[in-house]
Amino acid sequence: MNHLPPPRAQGFALEGEPQEPPPLAGVRLPRQARSQASFDRMVSAAMDLIAEEGLEGTTVQEILARSGAGAGTFYARFDSRDALFAYLSTRFWEDARDGWERVLAPDRWSAAGAREVVGQFVRMLVLWSRAHGSLLRTFLVHAMSHSDPWLLDRTTELDNQVADYLIELLLTRQEEFSHPDPEQAVRLATLQIVATLRSRYIFAWGAREDGIEDSHLASELATGFLRYLGVTEPAGGSASDLELGARPGEAQLREEP
Repeated sequence: MNHLPPPRAQGFALEGEPQEPPPLAGVRLPRQARSQASFDRMVSAAMDLIAEEGLEGTTVQEILARSGAGAGTFYARFDSRDALFAYLSTRFWEDARDGWERVLAPDRWSAAGAREVVGQFVRMLVLWSRAHGSLLRTFLVHAMSHSDPWLLDRTTELDNQVADYLIELLLTRQEEFSHPDPEQAVRLATLQIVATLRSRYIFAWGAREDGIEDSHLASELATGFLRYLGVTEPAGGSASDLELGARPGEAQLREEP
């Protein structure tokens, strides 16, 4: 699985945002290489446990057992499990933002039309949500119960940042669709798909599947998106016939080698 990148020495500021996010209470980042190594092991162990066991199964005791760290090492960096989750979710949303920015960079889509952009984007979003379902559920549920509303705001920020990237791509192709307000339409359609997938990984995860194949879900969501934009269907085909394949590297938001 993809682990979080090493923490930035100066905190959690995101490039391009007018204001820096508030510092996370109860988190003390390491400054020495030895401390960094033990910190990274605890972070890696926590992320693996969340992916395997979810929110309920990721306890401080399990993190210590898997990372080989002692309780004193953990509490030197985090006041509590809650502080650790806040740190992990902050890093996760930041990493996701950077990944989607790379994937939706305009130069990667120069030869694609609106149908191809929408189809591939929706397919990748479905696959990404599937791959990270346990993390997404854990961080969202944790944010909804956290006293600091800023953690929940991070999810909204990511949703709209992804919509911004897609708007940039599609507005250069707006001659292909007929909606009178294309920017608003792309944002609304993007947020609607995100909301659908969010409900899916909150309420249907693990053994509680919803009975819908990922490929079918992606195809139907892409069809709705394209029809809302008013994209003209090609002769002899429909939006649902669009090939929605995506390479695993794209679904994981990794740069191509």
